[in-house]
Amino acid sequence: MGKIIQLDTHLSNMIAAGEVVENMASVIKELMENAIDAQASSIQIHLRNYGLTSIQIIDDGEGMDASDLTMAFKRHATSKIKTSHDLYRIASLGFRGEALPSIASVAKITIESSPNAEHGHRLIIQNGSVTHQDIGPPRKGTAIKVEQLFYNTPARLKHLKSEQKELSFIVDYVNKTALAHPHIRFQLTHDQKTLFQTSGDGNILKILHEIYPLEIIKNMISFEAKNQYFDISGFLCKPAYTRSTRQQIALYVNHRIIKNNALLHAVVSGYSTYLPKHKYPIVYMNINVDPLFIDVNIHPQKLEVKLTEQKNLEQLIIETIDTHLSKENLIPQIKKEYEPAKHPRSFNFDEASDKIVEESKQTSYLETSEHPPSSVLESTQKLPYLEYIGQYEGTYLLFQSEQGLYLIDQHAAAERIRYEQYYHAMQTDTKHVQPLMIPLTIPLSNQEMIALKDAKSIIENIGLTIDLSDSQQLIIHEIPNWFLKGDEADYAERMVRHVLHKDQISVGELIDQLAKDLACKHSIKANHYITTHEVQALLKALKQTKNPFTCPHGRPTIIQFQRTEIEKMFKRIV
Repeated sequence: MGKIIQLDTHLSNMIAAGEVVENMASVIKELMENAIDAQASSIQIHLRNYGLTSIQIIDDGEGMDASDLTMAFKRHATSKIKTSHDLYRIASLGFRGEALPSIASVAKITIESSPNAEHGHRLIIQNGSVTHQDIGPPRKGTAIKVEQLFYNTPARLKHLKSEQKELSFIVDYVNKTALAHPHIRFQLTHDQKTLFQTSGDGNILKILHEIYPLEIIKNMISFEAKNQYFDISGFLCKPAYTRSTRQQIALYVNHRIIKNNALLHAVVSGYSTYLPKHKYPIVYMNINVDPLFIDVNIHPQKLEVKLTEQKNLEQLIIETIDTHLSKENLIPQIKKEYEPAKHPRSFNFDEASDKIVEESKQTSYLETSEHPPSSVLESTQKLPYLEYIGQYEGTYLLFQSEQGLYLIDQHAAAERIRYEQYYHAMQTDTKHVQPLMIPLTIPLSNQEMIALKDAKSIIENIGLTIDLSDSQQLIIHEIPNWFLKGDEADYAERMVRHVLHKDQISVGELIDQLAKDLACKHSIKANHYITTHEVQALLKALKQTKNPFTCPHGRPTIIQFQRTEIEKMFKRIV
């Protein structure tokens, strides 16, 4: 028949290149990993024309003799593993033995290497084959130049991003690699201009300062934590500095750059209500774990990994970030124009009772008569002593102290207070329920009724006793004590809708989402003037929250204008 043939080496290498060599950054990644595995203390990356004309990487690592140099370009040739047992304890970055032959199949390569300072060796490889071999300079280490990348795969060239975008990918990878290996000196140049350089002295903050401005570095928080399986360490940036993507969350396992969506989610969850919606933090985190607990052999570029006991790691990350942020003063200091968000109108205040009032219905900042007293919320005293001086546009409360002028967004502050009250009540008061003389009913479709059967235990875990026997409606017999009188049906339906609108939701997620939802609905809104007595009650309650700095959605509750900045504006000082 002759339909099935064995591909020749060059074609199979080109196919492998499709998985390993996506762009210039992926070439640099593979070659830098080889240099790091070779115990280099210095790695130089020189680009011409964004790497399209040439990529040159020079290291001072172990180097190779003539036979190893030739063998390195054979497919599946590697010095990193020798037996199947080695796959379960991989400590090196590269180990598959595909990168060099794959790159050589789509570029011209010149490589010079020496294991000492006496004898050097040079190879020139084009179209996947050695075209020249002679003596190279006797310099310990390896220098490899990749030219004419993708010359024989025009489709790959066509799908590259813009030159600046491709260069940004390269800079990002070199940045992150330098953070993973602070004891290695790195230098990145483009058309003979230095873009990035480190000293190799092991100082992570110095490397971060090469990447970010000083203002961000000053707002970094160092952390260390561990549990039975994992050690984590690194730096968190305060939530005043965010990004619109997760690109600046740098995660490493045993100093290997990784992509793991669950761990990224854990980092963002650790910031929780400190972050605005669709904003992400700046984080550098290294995770140390026994190699037996990590599988790095699931992705051609070795970026995605599988971790045993990953749930334990996720919980450690969340708790560590939350703990460290909770100890910090997170009031943003305004040095330039600040444009706060606007909010819809709604609530009034009842001066005599210190209670928020919606039309004629009164509820306190923190509690109804059934709610736990505000003393259950630990008083953090993270806010300074503030003297109230007025209100601006019925929205922003003005305070002064020795440190300067402060503005509090009254809606954001009330929302934070209520969020923590609801969250605490749903976590601790779910066993205290009250039966209903007349059950509540919520009409649902047959599909929704079926979907709720899987989530019945989640709903009941936060205090609702429900009956799903009627195919047309949900029947509720008991509700938690903390439900506001008159809003029982609304609260119950919100709980049910939160469950229905998520494919998978945990009790913790349900409590968090519901608390945010209810807090927003029942908090004082903007554009409403309140009395001094009500302001003092609001401030007192805000000081008793765990996080007085942001609303549940991550927007600031309070900002500060330093006295010196104000005096500069009025030209009193320079």
